[in-house]
Amino acid sequence: MSGERNNGQRRGDPVAFPWLALLLGLTAIVFLLVVTDARLTSFYALPDFLRRREAHYGIVAILVLLACLDVRRVRRRHDSQRAELQQRQAQIDDLWQRNRQLQLKAHTYSEHADKLKLFISDKLLEYIEYDEKFLHFKGIAAEVRHNGVISFDKVQTALQQRMVARDAQSSPETDAAHGDADPQAALDALHYLWDLLDLSTAENLTLHIGNLMCECEEQYCQRLLESDQARALPDEPAYPPQRAAWRALAMVREEPLPELDPDTPYRLDDGRIHARFEPCGELLGKENHLVLLLENLLRNAQFYAAKPGYSSQFAPIALTLDEADGDACLRVYNRGPHVREEDLPNLFQLGYSTRRKREHHGRGLGLYFVNEIVKGYEGRIAVHNIDHPHHHYTLRITLLNGEDMIESVETVMENGRIRCWTVDDGIARSRDWTSRSPVTRIALEAGDGSEAVVLDDFSARGTQDFHDPAHPERPHWRLRYRPKRNAHRLDFMPLDIAGVEFEVRLPTAHKRLDTAGAAIETDSLDADIDAP
Repeated sequence: MSGERNNGQRRGDPVAFPWLALLLGLTAIVFLLVVTDARLTSFYALPDFLRRREAHYGIVAILVLLACLDVRRVRRRHDSQRAELQQRQAQIDDLWQRNRQLQLKAHTYSEHADKLKLFISDKLLEYIEYDEKFLHFKGIAAEVRHNGVISFDKVQTALQQRMVARDAQSSPETDAAHGDADPQAALDALHYLWDLLDLSTAENLTLHIGNLMCECEEQYCQRLLESDQARALPDEPAYPPQRAAWRALAMVREEPLPELDPDTPYRLDDGRIHARFEPCGELLGKENHLVLLLENLLRNAQFYAAKPGYSSQFAPIALTLDEADGDACLRVYNRGPHVREEDLPNLFQLGYSTRRKREHHGRGLGLYFVNEIVKGYEGRIAVHNIDHPHHHYTLRITLLNGEDMIESVETVMENGRIRCWTVDDGIARSRDWTSRSPVTRIALEAGDGSEAVVLDDFSARGTQDFHDPAHPERPHWRLRYRPKRNAHRLDFMPLDIAGVEFEVRLPTAHKRLDTAGAAIETDSLDADIDAP
Protein backbone atom coordinates (compact mmCIF):
# COMPACT_ATOMS: atom_id res chain seq x y z
CA MET A 1 0.00 0.00 0.00
CA SER A 2 2.85 2.41 0.75
CA GLY A 3 4.28 1.67 -2.68
CA GLU A 4 0.94 2.48 -4.33
CA ARG A 5 0.66 5.70 -2.33
CA ASN A 6 4.15 6.76 -3.29
CA ASN A 7 3.39 6.01 -6.93
CA GLY A 8 0.23 8.13 -6.73
CA GLN A 9 2.15 11.01 -5.26
CA ARG A 10 4.75 10.84 -7.97
CA ARG A 11 1.98 10.99 -10.63
CA GLY A 12 0.99 14.55 -9.56
CA ASP A 13 -1.11 14.39 -6.35
CA PRO A 14 1.47 15.11 -3.69
CA VAL A 15 -1.10 16.83 -1.33
CA ALA A 16 -4.61 15.45 -0.45
CA PHE A 17 -7.56 17.81 -1.18
CA PRO A 18 -9.35 19.23 2.02
CA TRP A 19 -12.75 17.77 1.26
CA LEU A 20 -14.05 17.78 4.83
CA ALA A 21 -13.27 21.44 5.53
CA LEU A 22 -14.65 22.49 2.13
CA LEU A 23 -17.95 20.67 2.62
CA LEU A 24 -18.30 22.02 6.12
CA GLY A 25 -17.56 25.52 4.90
CA LEU A 26 -20.23 25.28 2.20
CA THR A 27 -22.67 23.95 4.79
CA ALA A 28 -21.85 26.86 7.12
CA ILE A 29 -22.38 29.38 4.30
CA VAL A 30 -25.79 27.86 3.48
CA PHE A 31 -26.72 27.83 7.19
CA LEU A 32 -25.73 31.45 7.71
CA LEU A 33 -27.60 32.44 4.58
CA VAL A 34 -30.75 30.72 5.85
CA VAL A 35 -30.36 32.26 9.30
CA THR A 36 -29.82 35.82 8.04
CA ASP A 37 -32.67 35.74 5.50
CA ALA A 38 -36.12 36.01 7.21
CA ARG A 39 -37.95 34.44 4.33
CA LEU A 40 -35.68 31.40 4.32
CA THR A 41 -35.84 31.17 8.09
CA SER A 42 -39.62 31.14 8.08
CA PHE A 43 -39.73 28.70 5.19
CA TYR A 44 -37.28 26.14 6.71
CA ALA A 45 -38.52 26.59 10.29
CA LEU A 46 -35.12 26.21 12.03
CA PRO A 47 -35.04 25.29 15.71
CA ASP A 48 -34.63 28.13 18.17
CA PHE A 49 -31.17 27.06 19.45
CA LEU A 50 -29.75 27.29 15.90
CA ARG A 51 -30.84 30.88 15.68
CA ARG A 52 -28.85 31.87 18.70
CA ARG A 53 -25.49 33.65 18.34
CA GLU A 54 -23.71 30.93 20.37
CA ALA A 55 -24.67 28.32 17.75
CA HIS A 56 -23.27 30.56 15.04
CA TYR A 57 -19.98 30.93 16.96
CA GLY A 58 -19.86 27.17 17.46
CA ILE A 59 -20.27 26.44 13.77
CA VAL A 60 -17.50 28.93 12.92
CA ALA A 61 -15.26 27.37 15.59
CA ILE A 62 -15.84 23.90 14.17
CA LEU A 63 -15.02 25.21 10.72
CA VAL A 64 -11.79 26.78 11.96
CA LEU A 65 -10.89 23.58 13.81
CA LEU A 66 -11.36 21.48 10.70
CA ALA A 67 -9.32 23.95 8.71
CA CYS A 68 -6.54 23.71 11.27
CA LEU A 69 -6.66 19.91 11.15
CA ASP A 70 -6.38 20.00 7.37
CA VAL A 71 -3.45 22.40 7.59
CA ARG A 72 -1.78 20.10 10.14
CA ARG A 73 -2.42 17.07 7.96
CA VAL A 74 -0.92 18.86 4.98
CA ARG A 75 2.15 19.88 6.96
CA ARG A 76 2.64 16.38 8.29
CA ARG A 77 2.33 14.99 4.78
CA HIS A 78 4.83 17.58 3.61
CA ASP A 79 7.25 16.67 6.44
CA SER A 80 6.91 12.96 5.69
CA GLN A 81 7.61 13.58 2.03
CA ARG A 82 10.64 15.66 2.93
CA ALA A 83 11.91 12.91 5.25
CA GLU A 84 11.31 10.36 2.51
CA LEU A 85 13.22 12.51 0.05
CA GLN A 86 16.09 12.85 2.51
CA GLN A 87 16.08 9.09 3.04
CA ARG A 88 16.13 8.51 -0.69
CA GLN A 89 18.99 10.99 -1.01
CA ALA A 90 20.86 9.16 1.75
CA GLN A 91 20.27 5.85 -0.02
CA ILE A 92 21.52 7.35 -3.28
CA ASP A 93 24.63 8.71 -1.52
CA ASP A 94 25.20 5.29 0.10
CA LEU A 95 24.88 3.59 -3.28
CA TRP A 96 27.38 6.02 -4.78
CA GLN A 97 29.75 5.42 -1.86
CA ARG A 98 29.46 1.67 -2.26
CA ASN A 99 30.00 2.00 -5.95
CA ARG A 100 33.19 3.96 -5.32
CA GLN A 101 34.38 1.37 -2.80
CA LEU A 102 33.68 -1.44 -5.26
CA GLN A 103 35.63 0.44 -7.91
CA LEU A 104 38.55 0.87 -5.50
CA LYS A 105 38.43 -2.82 -4.53
CA ALA A 106 38.26 -3.88 -8.13
CA HIS A 107 41.27 -1.69 -8.87
CA THR A 108 43.16 -3.07 -5.85
CA TYR A 109 42.31 -6.68 -6.68
CA SER A 110 43.36 -6.07 -10.23
CA GLU A 111 46.76 -4.86 -9.03
CA HIS A 112 47.04 -7.84 -6.67
CA ALA A 113 46.09 -10.21 -9.47
CA ASP A 114 48.79 -8.70 -11.67
CA LYS A 115 51.35 -9.06 -8.88
CA LEU A 116 50.23 -12.64 -8.22
CA LYS A 117 50.56 -13.47 -11.91
CA LEU A 118 54.07 -12.04 -11.92
CA PHE A 119 54.95 -13.94 -8.73
CA ILE A 120 53.60 -17.25 -10.10
CA SER A 121 55.38 -16.76 -13.37
CA ASP A 122 58.65 -16.01 -11.56
CA LYS A 123 58.24 -19.10 -9.37
CA LEU A 124 57.42 -21.25 -12.37
CA LEU A 125 60.56 -20.01 -14.05
CA GLU A 126 62.55 -20.79 -10.91
CA TYR A 127 61.07 -24.30 -10.68
CA ILE A 128 61.71 -24.91 -14.34
CA GLU A 129 65.24 -23.68 -13.89
CA TYR A 130 65.57 -25.85 -10.73
CA ASP A 131 64.34 -28.91 -12.60
CA GLU A 132 66.79 -28.23 -15.39
CA LYS A 133 69.59 -27.83 -12.87
CA PHE A 134 68.47 -31.01 -11.07
CA LEU A 135 68.56 -32.99 -14.30
CA HIS A 136 71.90 -31.42 -15.12
CA PHE A 137 73.36 -32.35 -11.73
CA LYS A 138 71.93 -35.86 -12.03
CA GLY A 139 73.84 -36.23 -15.26
CA ILE A 140 76.97 -34.90 -13.60
CA ALA A 141 76.45 -37.26 -10.63
CA ALA A 142 76.12 -40.22 -12.97
CA GLU A 143 79.32 -39.25 -14.73
CA VAL A 144 81.13 -38.70 -11.43
CA ARG A 145 79.87 -42.05 -10.18
CA HIS A 146 81.16 -43.78 -13.32
CA ASN A 147 84.57 -42.14 -13.01
CA GLY A 148 84.54 -42.73 -9.25
CA VAL A 149 84.16 -46.47 -9.72
CA ILE A 150 87.30 -46.56 -11.84
CA SER A 151 89.24 -44.41 -9.34
CA PHE A 152 87.91 -46.41 -6.40
CA ASP A 153 89.10 -49.67 -7.93
CA LYS A 154 92.55 -48.22 -8.58
CA VAL A 155 92.99 -46.87 -5.04
CA GLN A 156 91.59 -50.03 -3.48
CA THR A 157 93.90 -52.24 -5.54
CA ALA A 158 96.91 -50.10 -4.58
CA LEU A 159 96.08 -50.27 -0.87
CA GLN A 160 95.49 -54.01 -0.98
CA GLN A 161 98.83 -54.55 -2.74
CA ARG A 162 100.46 -52.31 -0.11
CA MET A 163 98.97 -54.44 2.66
CA VAL A 164 100.18 -57.68 1.03
CA ALA A 165 103.68 -56.25 0.61
CA ARG A 166 103.73 -55.04 4.20
CA ASP A 167 102.64 -58.45 5.51
CA ALA A 168 105.36 -60.15 3.44
CA GLN A 169 108.09 -57.79 4.68
CA SER A 170 106.75 -57.18 8.16
CA SER A 171 109.44 -56.39 10.71
CA PRO A 172 109.94 -53.79 13.42
CA GLU A 173 112.45 -51.90 11.25
CA THR A 174 110.18 -51.71 8.20
CA ASP A 175 107.16 -50.73 10.32
CA ALA A 176 109.17 -47.92 11.90
CA ALA A 177 110.40 -46.83 8.47
CA HIS A 178 106.84 -46.52 7.17
CA GLY A 179 105.86 -44.44 10.20
CA ASP A 180 102.20 -44.31 11.28
CA ALA A 181 100.78 -44.98 7.82
CA ASP A 182 98.20 -47.77 8.10
CA PRO A 183 96.89 -49.12 4.77
CA GLN A 184 94.01 -50.90 6.50
CA ALA A 185 92.78 -47.67 8.12
CA ALA A 186 93.08 -45.89 4.78
CA LEU A 187 91.14 -48.70 3.08
CA ASP A 188 88.38 -48.52 5.72
CA ALA A 189 88.15 -44.75 5.26
CA LEU A 190 87.97 -45.22 1.50
CA HIS A 191 85.09 -47.71 1.84
CA TYR A 192 83.27 -45.34 4.21
CA LEU A 193 83.67 -42.47 1.75
CA TRP A 194 82.41 -44.61 -1.09
CA ASP A 195 79.31 -45.65 0.84
CA LEU A 196 78.59 -42.00 1.64
CA LEU A 197 78.87 -41.07 -2.03
CA ASP A 198 76.70 -44.06 -2.89
CA LEU A 199 73.96 -42.80 -0.57
CA SER A 200 74.24 -39.19 -1.70
CA THR A 201 73.74 -40.10 -5.36
CA ALA A 202 70.77 -42.41 -4.71
CA GLU A 203 67.39 -41.04 -5.81
CA ASN A 204 65.59 -42.62 -2.84
CA LEU A 205 67.69 -43.49 0.20
CA THR A 206 65.04 -45.68 1.82
CA LEU A 207 64.46 -47.70 -1.33
CA HIS A 208 68.20 -47.95 -1.97
CA ILE A 209 68.90 -49.36 1.50
CA GLY A 210 65.79 -51.57 1.34
CA ASN A 211 67.02 -53.18 -1.89
CA LEU A 212 70.42 -53.68 -0.29
CA MET A 213 68.79 -55.35 2.71
CA CYS A 214 66.96 -57.81 0.42
CA GLU A 215 70.22 -58.72 -1.31
CA CYS A 216 72.02 -59.15 2.01
CA GLU A 217 69.18 -61.26 3.36
CA GLU A 218 69.52 -63.63 0.40
CA GLN A 219 73.30 -63.83 0.86
CA TYR A 220 72.89 -64.35 4.60
CA CYS A 221 70.54 -67.28 4.02
CA GLN A 222 73.01 -68.69 1.51
CA ARG A 223 75.80 -68.38 4.06
CA LEU A 224 73.74 -70.19 6.68
CA LEU A 225 72.89 -73.02 4.27
CA GLU A 226 76.48 -73.41 3.08
CA SER A 227 78.17 -72.90 6.43
CA ASP A 228 79.74 -76.36 6.30
CA GLN A 229 81.46 -75.61 3.00
CA ALA A 230 82.72 -72.24 4.34
CA ARG A 231 82.53 -70.66 0.90
CA ALA A 232 83.60 -67.03 1.05
CA LEU A 233 81.14 -64.44 -0.22
CA PRO A 234 82.29 -61.35 -2.12
CA ASP A 235 80.79 -59.08 0.57
CA GLU A 236 79.80 -59.94 4.09
CA PRO A 237 75.98 -59.61 4.31
CA ALA A 238 75.92 -59.06 8.09
CA TYR A 239 78.05 -57.28 10.67
CA PRO A 240 78.11 -56.83 14.47
CA PRO A 241 76.53 -53.48 15.44
CA GLN A 242 79.03 -53.13 18.31
CA ARG A 243 81.82 -52.65 15.77
CA ALA A 244 79.88 -49.99 13.87
CA ALA A 245 79.08 -48.15 17.13
CA TRP A 246 82.74 -48.37 18.13
CA ARG A 247 83.85 -46.85 14.81
CA ALA A 248 81.32 -44.02 15.08
CA LEU A 249 82.48 -43.32 18.61
CA ALA A 250 86.10 -43.15 17.46
CA MET A 251 85.17 -40.69 14.68
CA VAL A 252 83.47 -38.18 16.97
CA ARG A 253 86.18 -38.48 19.65
CA GLU A 254 88.92 -38.06 17.04
CA GLU A 255 91.10 -40.35 19.12
CA PRO A 256 92.21 -43.91 18.36
CA LEU A 257 90.44 -46.66 20.28
CA PRO A 258 91.63 -50.19 20.99
CA GLU A 259 90.22 -53.23 19.27
CA LEU A 260 86.74 -54.23 20.39
CA ASP A 261 85.54 -57.77 20.99
CA PRO A 262 81.87 -57.90 19.88
CA ASP A 263 81.17 -60.87 22.18
CA THR A 264 82.03 -59.09 25.44
CA PRO A 265 80.38 -56.09 27.14
CA TYR A 266 82.24 -52.83 26.98
CA ARG A 267 82.25 -49.66 29.08
CA LEU A 268 83.81 -46.27 28.34
CA ASP A 269 83.54 -43.02 30.30
CA ASP A 270 86.12 -40.34 29.60
CA GLY A 271 84.13 -37.49 31.15
CA ARG A 272 82.76 -36.40 27.75
CA ILE A 273 81.06 -39.55 26.43
CA HIS A 274 79.70 -42.53 28.32
CA ALA A 275 79.43 -45.69 26.22
CA ARG A 276 78.03 -49.09 27.12
CA PHE A 277 77.86 -51.94 24.58
CA GLU A 278 76.21 -55.26 25.37
CA PRO A 279 76.42 -58.38 23.16
CA CYS A 280 73.95 -58.06 20.31
CA GLY A 281 72.93 -60.03 17.23
CA GLU A 282 74.21 -59.20 13.77
CA LEU A 283 72.55 -56.68 11.46
CA LEU A 284 72.13 -57.08 7.71
CA GLY A 285 73.39 -54.47 5.27
CA LYS A 286 76.48 -52.33 5.21
CA GLU A 287 78.27 -51.41 8.38
CA ASN A 288 79.09 -47.94 7.10
CA HIS A 289 75.39 -47.03 6.97
CA LEU A 290 75.05 -47.60 10.71
CA VAL A 291 78.31 -45.70 11.27
CA LEU A 292 76.85 -42.73 9.39
CA LEU A 293 73.61 -42.95 11.41
CA LEU A 294 75.40 -42.95 14.77
CA GLU A 295 77.94 -40.34 13.70
CA ASN A 296 75.14 -37.88 12.87
CA LEU A 297 73.33 -38.57 16.16
CA LEU A 298 76.53 -38.18 18.18
CA ARG A 299 77.55 -34.95 16.46
CA ASN A 300 74.06 -33.61 17.01
CA ALA A 301 74.39 -34.56 20.69
CA GLN A 302 77.78 -32.81 20.91
CA PHE A 303 76.31 -29.59 19.51
CA TYR A 304 73.44 -29.36 22.02
CA ALA A 305 75.44 -30.66 25.00
CA ALA A 306 77.86 -27.74 24.52
CA LYS A 307 75.13 -25.09 24.86
CA PRO A 308 75.64 -22.69 27.78
CA GLY A 309 73.56 -23.25 30.87
CA TYR A 310 73.54 -27.06 30.62
CA SER A 311 76.75 -28.04 32.40
CA SER A 312 76.79 -31.40 34.14
CA GLN A 313 78.94 -33.27 36.64
CA PHE A 314 78.82 -36.42 34.52
CA ALA A 315 79.48 -37.27 30.88
CA PRO A 316 76.94 -35.13 28.96
CA ILE A 317 76.65 -37.66 26.11
CA ALA A 318 75.76 -41.34 26.41
CA LEU A 319 75.72 -44.08 23.77
CA THR A 320 74.25 -47.46 24.71
CA LEU A 321 73.66 -50.62 22.71
CA ASP A 322 71.79 -53.76 23.72
CA GLU A 323 69.31 -56.25 22.28
CA ALA A 324 65.60 -56.44 23.17
CA ASP A 325 62.86 -58.48 21.46
CA GLY A 326 65.13 -59.30 18.53
CA ASP A 327 66.00 -55.64 17.89
CA ALA A 328 69.31 -53.89 18.24
CA CYS A 329 68.47 -50.96 20.56
CA LEU A 330 70.71 -47.91 20.17
CA ARG A 331 70.22 -44.92 22.43
CA VAL A 332 72.01 -41.58 22.15
CA TYR A 333 71.43 -39.19 25.05
CA ASN A 334 72.70 -35.65 25.40
CA ARG A 335 72.38 -33.16 28.22
CA GLY A 336 70.80 -29.98 26.86
CA PRO A 337 67.56 -28.23 25.93
CA HIS A 338 64.41 -30.18 25.14
CA VAL A 339 63.02 -30.48 21.64
CA ARG A 340 60.02 -28.20 21.29
CA GLU A 341 56.66 -29.81 20.57
CA GLU A 342 56.23 -27.78 17.36
CA ASP A 343 59.62 -29.06 16.10
CA LEU A 344 58.93 -32.77 16.63
CA PRO A 345 56.81 -33.35 13.46
CA ASN A 346 59.44 -31.69 11.23
CA LEU A 347 62.59 -32.93 12.97
CA PHE A 348 63.51 -35.51 10.29
CA GLN A 349 62.46 -33.51 7.22
CA LEU A 350 65.03 -32.64 4.61
CA GLY A 351 66.35 -29.09 5.08
CA TYR A 352 64.74 -28.58 8.51
CA SER A 353 67.12 -27.66 11.32
CA THR A 354 66.63 -26.39 14.87
CA ARG A 355 70.18 -25.06 15.07
CA ARG A 356 70.17 -21.28 15.41
CA LYS A 357 73.73 -20.17 15.95
CA ARG A 358 75.39 -17.11 14.48
CA GLU A 359 78.43 -18.92 13.16
CA HIS A 360 76.64 -22.14 12.30
CA HIS A 361 73.30 -22.80 10.66
CA GLY A 362 72.16 -26.39 10.32
CA ARG A 363 71.55 -27.69 6.83
CA GLY A 364 68.91 -30.19 7.92
CA LEU A 365 70.77 -33.22 6.47
CA GLY A 366 72.00 -35.19 9.50
CA LEU A 367 68.68 -36.27 11.01
CA TYR A 368 67.21 -36.68 7.52
CA PHE A 369 69.91 -39.26 6.70
CA VAL A 370 69.30 -40.91 10.08
CA ASN A 371 65.58 -41.30 9.43
CA GLU A 372 66.07 -42.57 5.88
CA ILE A 373 68.58 -45.20 7.03
CA VAL A 374 66.23 -46.33 9.82
CA LYS A 375 63.35 -46.67 7.36
CA GLY A 376 65.59 -48.59 4.97
CA TYR A 377 66.39 -51.01 7.80
CA GLU A 378 62.63 -51.24 8.48
CA GLY A 379 63.30 -50.06 12.02
CA ARG A 380 61.91 -47.37 14.29
CA ILE A 381 63.25 -44.14 15.73
CA ALA A 382 61.82 -42.12 18.60
CA VAL A 383 62.75 -38.87 20.35
CA HIS A 384 62.27 -38.51 24.11
CA ASN A 385 62.62 -35.38 26.23
CA ILE A 386 64.26 -36.43 29.49
CA ASP A 387 63.25 -34.81 32.78
CA HIS A 388 64.58 -35.37 36.25
CA PRO A 389 62.26 -37.67 38.23
CA HIS A 390 61.14 -36.56 41.66
CA HIS A 391 62.25 -39.09 44.25
CA HIS A 392 62.30 -39.52 47.97
CA TYR A 393 65.65 -40.95 49.04
CA THR A 394 66.42 -42.73 52.30
CA LEU A 395 70.09 -43.02 53.31
CA ARG A 396 71.13 -45.61 55.91
CA ILE A 397 74.65 -44.60 56.95
CA THR A 398 76.76 -47.03 58.99
CA LEU A 399 79.74 -45.60 60.90
CA LEU A 400 82.90 -47.33 62.03
CA ASN A 401 81.87 -47.10 65.69
CA GLY A 402 78.75 -49.15 64.92
CA GLU A 403 76.35 -46.22 64.94
CA ASP A 404 73.64 -46.08 62.26
CA MET A 405 72.17 -42.88 60.83
CA ILE A 406 68.94 -42.74 58.83
CA GLU A 407 68.42 -39.61 56.75
CA SER A 408 65.63 -38.68 54.30
CA VAL A 409 65.98 -36.36 51.33
CA GLU A 410 63.39 -35.38 48.71
CA THR A 411 64.23 -33.86 45.33
CA VAL A 412 62.17 -30.91 44.10
CA MET A 413 62.31 -28.44 41.21
CA GLU A 414 62.88 -24.77 42.07
CA ASN A 415 63.13 -22.18 39.27
CA GLY A 416 63.95 -24.91 36.76
CA ARG A 417 66.73 -26.43 38.90
CA ILE A 418 66.81 -29.65 40.88
CA ARG A 419 67.22 -29.15 44.63
CA CYS A 420 67.12 -31.07 47.91
CA TRP A 421 64.34 -30.62 50.41
CA THR A 422 64.26 -31.73 54.02
CA VAL A 423 61.94 -30.92 56.87
CA ASP A 424 64.73 -29.48 59.00
CA ASP A 425 66.79 -27.55 56.44
CA GLY A 426 64.20 -26.68 53.75
CA ILE A 427 65.38 -26.32 50.14
CA ALA A 428 69.10 -26.35 49.35
CA ARG A 429 71.40 -27.33 46.51
CA SER A 430 72.78 -30.29 48.46
CA ARG A 431 72.42 -32.01 51.79
CA ASP A 432 75.45 -32.77 53.98
CA TRP A 433 76.10 -34.61 57.22
CA THR A 434 79.18 -34.60 59.46
CA SER A 435 80.20 -37.39 61.84
CA ARG A 436 83.15 -37.95 64.17
CA SER A 437 83.47 -41.58 63.09
CA PRO A 438 84.34 -42.67 59.52
CA VAL A 439 81.65 -43.98 57.21
CA THR A 440 81.90 -47.68 56.34
CA ARG A 441 78.66 -48.39 54.49
CA ILE A 442 75.75 -46.51 52.88
CA ALA A 443 72.52 -48.09 51.68
CA LEU A 444 70.52 -45.67 49.53
CA GLU A 445 66.90 -46.42 48.65
CA ALA A 446 64.83 -44.45 46.11
CA GLY A 447 61.11 -43.96 46.53
CA ASP A 448 60.32 -45.58 43.17
CA GLY A 449 60.61 -49.09 44.57
CA SER A 450 63.90 -49.92 42.83
CA GLU A 451 66.58 -51.99 44.47
CA ALA A 452 68.68 -50.23 47.09
CA VAL A 453 72.19 -49.09 46.15
CA VAL A 454 74.92 -50.18 48.57
CA LEU A 455 78.26 -48.32 48.78
CA ASP A 456 80.99 -49.78 50.99
CA ASP A 457 84.23 -48.93 49.17
CA PHE A 458 85.30 -45.91 51.21
CA SER A 459 88.89 -44.83 51.63
CA ALA A 460 90.34 -43.23 54.73
CA ARG A 461 91.87 -40.34 52.78
CA GLY A 462 91.03 -38.05 49.90
CA THR A 463 87.79 -36.75 48.47
CA GLN A 464 85.72 -39.53 46.91
CA ASP A 465 82.79 -39.11 44.50
CA PHE A 466 80.16 -41.79 43.88
CA HIS A 467 77.60 -41.41 41.08
CA ASP A 468 74.31 -43.27 40.83
CA PRO A 469 75.35 -46.79 39.73
CA ALA A 470 71.74 -47.72 38.92
CA HIS A 471 71.71 -45.17 36.06
CA PRO A 472 75.29 -44.92 34.78
CA GLU A 473 74.27 -43.18 31.51
CA ARG A 474 72.65 -40.25 33.34
CA PRO A 475 73.11 -40.57 37.12
CA HIS A 476 70.37 -39.08 39.28
CA TRP A 477 72.64 -38.15 42.18
CA ARG A 478 76.22 -37.72 43.33
CA LEU A 479 77.51 -38.67 46.77
CA ARG A 480 80.78 -37.04 47.92
CA TYR A 481 82.73 -38.31 50.93
CA ARG A 482 85.51 -36.20 52.47
CA PRO A 483 87.13 -37.89 55.47
CA LYS A 484 88.89 -35.67 58.01
CA ARG A 485 89.99 -36.18 61.56
CA ASN A 486 86.93 -36.08 63.82
CA ALA A 487 84.93 -34.43 60.97
CA HIS A 488 83.97 -36.89 58.25
CA ARG A 489 81.65 -35.09 55.86
CA LEU A 490 79.13 -36.71 53.54
CA ASP A 491 77.44 -34.61 50.82
CA PHE A 492 74.41 -35.70 48.76
CA MET A 493 73.56 -33.72 45.59
CA PRO A 494 70.80 -34.48 43.03
CA LEU A 495 71.95 -34.06 39.43
CA ASP A 496 70.02 -32.39 36.65
CA ILE A 497 69.63 -34.86 33.79
CA ALA A 498 67.28 -32.80 31.57
CA GLY A 499 68.09 -33.50 27.93
CA VAL A 500 67.08 -35.42 24.81
CA GLU A 501 67.39 -39.11 23.91
CA PHE A 502 67.16 -40.63 20.43
CA GLU A 503 66.17 -44.29 20.49
CA VAL A 504 66.74 -46.40 17.37
CA ARG A 505 65.51 -49.99 17.03
CA LEU A 506 66.76 -52.07 14.11
CA PRO A 507 65.71 -55.70 13.53
CA THR A 508 68.59 -58.14 13.73
CA ALA A 509 69.32 -60.68 11.01
CA HIS A 510 67.78 -63.53 13.03
CA LYS A 511 64.58 -61.57 13.57
CA ARG A 512 64.26 -60.80 9.85
CA LEU A 513 64.61 -64.49 9.05
CA ASP A 514 62.31 -65.64 11.84
CA THR A 515 58.87 -65.83 10.23
CA ALA A 516 57.26 -66.45 13.61
CA GLY A 517 58.64 -63.24 15.07
CA ALA A 518 56.93 -59.95 15.39
CA ALA A 519 55.73 -58.35 12.16
CA ILE A 520 58.04 -55.75 10.73
CA GLU A 521 56.53 -52.38 9.98
CA THR A 522 56.68 -51.61 6.26
CA ASP A 523 54.14 -48.82 5.96
CA SER A 524 56.75 -46.09 5.81
CA LEU A 525 58.78 -47.99 3.20
CA ASP A 526 55.71 -48.61 1.03
CA ALA A 527 54.76 -44.95 1.28
CA ASP A 528 58.21 -43.92 0.08
CA ILE A 529 58.09 -46.41 -2.80
CA ASP A 530 54.64 -45.23 -3.91
CA ALA A 531 55.51 -41.57 -3.54
CA PRO A 532 56.32 -39.82 -6.82
